[in-house]
Amino acid sequence: MLFIGVMSGTSCDGVDVALVEINGDIKVTQALHTCYPDALKNNLLQLIQNQPIPTADVCQLDVELARCYADAIDELLQTAGLSPQDITAVGLHGQTIWHQPSQALANTWQLGSAAATAAYSGITTVANFRQLDMAHGGQGAPLAPAFHKELFLSDNQTVAVINLGGIANITWLSEDSVIGYDVGPASCLMDGWVMRHQSQPYDDQGQWAASGQVVDPLLADLLQEPFLHLPGPKSTGRELFNLQWLDEHLAGTNYLPEDIQRTLLQFTVECIKLGFKQVGQIVDQVVVCGGGTHNRQLMLTLAEAFEAPCQSSAAFGVDPDFVEATLMAWMAERHMAGERLDLRSITGAAKPLLYGVRYEPA
Repeated sequence: MLFIGVMSGTSCDGVDVALVEINGDIKVTQALHTCYPDALKNNLLQLIQNQPIPTADVCQLDVELARCYADAIDELLQTAGLSPQDITAVGLHGQTIWHQPSQALANTWQLGSAAATAAYSGITTVANFRQLDMAHGGQGAPLAPAFHKELFLSDNQTVAVINLGGIANITWLSEDSVIGYDVGPASCLMDGWVMRHQSQPYDDQGQWAASGQVVDPLLADLLQEPFLHLPGPKSTGRELFNLQWLDEHLAGTNYLPEDIQRTLLQFTVECIKLGFKQVGQIVDQVVVCGGGTHNRQLMLTLAEAFEAPCQSSAAFGVDPDFVEATLMAWMAERHMAGERLDLRSITGAAKPLLYGVRYEPA
């Protein structure tokens, strides 16, 4: 059975799509990344940064994203030589605009109409995964840890998985337990800082960070953020970790921009180390996935931080750029099979749930 996963993450750079064959095993047969058009990305960032935007424009963005998703799906199918009729379902995450699980009335919002995506692509689409989890008392994220167990768990080993997207989340896997939650920022602060100072979307291989020095007083200040010291389950996003948050910590200082970039990189590593410490379990192996794997300086710093072997998910046959898109395909498959997922130890949801809402193309 063939499924397509569609993921647009916290980095807000574009769309990852993966064609996944699921028949007992999980095999990615084709994958691609499509960048958002500049105008679409700018409008999304404006909305994510809580800047005023007319309601009509928000509604338009919802449909524009669906069109973007459907176009990426079509490109993937053409590359694979397939038609919509060959695909059982699409798993769609949507673009997170707001995520606030700590409120009395917890809420989350992903743009990108699943109904329109199904209509445009001609494929049954399963979406709205986070909303269901939060409606039942969960954090709504991260959703990946249960899937990580399917991919990375080895016999008689404890495995830690680090996902380096805009936000860093970590998973602990053993034969009898799965624990996972967000631990803090990964690329979102570094990307924002390099864009502000060098007009680049990201720090290529961490070269700019590598030219700087860690500012210890700034690092110590950043590590006082209360979220970092909360027990899991927990989740976060750009609502907390953004340049305005960073500017508040920089007020009255005069650090070099490259030193701040290096400190932000170290901050990511320290957040991950703190998350490991909170769980208190020794791991035999560390698997790293997400776009942050391309940041050579970040990967070198992570390798120095952990005694266990630290390697990319590529060693397990899964491209680190497409793990979360593959997750979306897997969640669509679970939904279509009527299988409930037990994320109680991950998100804090009250009970196992049949995740997702199904949208038919016609």
